[in-house]
Amino acid sequence: MVSDARRDLAVSIAIPLVSFGGIPLAIALARLGYIDNPGPFGWGCVLGSLLLAYLAYLKPRRDIVSFSAPIFAFFIFVAPLELPATVLTQVLFAATLTALVVRLNRSFSKKQGDAGTAVPVEEED
Repeated sequence: MVSDARRDLAVSIAIPLVSFGGIPLAIALARLGYIDNPGPFGWGCVLGSLLLAYLAYLKPRRDIVSFSAPIFAFFIFVAPLELPATVLTQVLFAATLTALVVRLNRSFSKKQGDAGTAVPVEEED
């Protein structure tokens, strides 16, 4: 069985790889003629945001920003908007996911002490 730290590291590395890896995949599919425009093909970013939400779920403290990343990915890349997504949108979203992974691993990996332990306990003699 894989340890928790090793699993968290693997998912943390997979998020930028999948997010940024979807961009050359979209460009390659457009050059081969399978899709017309590589911009709206943001499935790497959508998958990366789902992995980020999964990583946030595994942490001892919950991060609402990481949990809401798949919602934003849905609205940007899946739902039709007035302004279609571009390759630049994918790059910026993937960079944002990478920053959120760093933030999640630095700030939300340790358990927060409860308020009951903030007051020092007096020792009995």
